[in-house]
Amino acid sequence: MISTENEVISVRLKKGTREKLKNLGINPSEEVRKYLEDLAWKKDARNTIDKLELMIQKHSKPSETGFAVKSIREDRDEGH
Repeated sequence: MISTENEVISVRLKKGTREKLKNLGINPSEEVRKYLEDLAWKKDARNTIDKLELMIQKHSKPSETGFAVKSIREDRDEGH
């Protein structure tokens, strides 16, 4: 769902940049909006992943030494 509420920010560009972008068919307002929304989404996702990684580290313990080898042997012996 797209929000109908908006906030306004202001960006200063070097003189002539806006005109160059306009001549290239680029809408600077739209590009800045897309970039900042994407940046916010990525940073939020990264924070969520970091929190999940911390939870996993806190609530899990490493496998005992030799577990993988033992498990593979058991699977092979049982014909899986």
